[in-house]
Amino acid sequence: MNKELIERMRAVGEAITQLADTLARGDLVEPGKATENLPQKTYTFEEARAILAGKARAGFRAEVKAILTAAGAKALSDLKDDPQKLADVVAEAEKLAGESDG
Repeated sequence: MNKELIERMRAVGEAITQLADTLARGDLVEPGKATENLPQKTYTFEEARAILAGKARAGFRAEVKAILTAAGAKALSDLKDDPQKLADVVAEAEKLAGESDG
């Protein structure tokens, strides 16, 4: 067997062991288990703006506008001082297909 293949097999074995350890600690959410109790990530205004701009550039301009309107905002800057609404808007935007790099 070639040396590279052996090293890859060892790496896979280590990854499986790490995954098993993580599962044993209960660090992963089980599929289908509610995630509402997990803390929601917070975003700075700049982070939210970058994510929404990336989605708009990816062809989701109308969808981004609809998300903002549903949040009661004409523009993202209307939500600048509301971290919860920023997080909600970003969470909705991240559901849009074709994740962007922005």
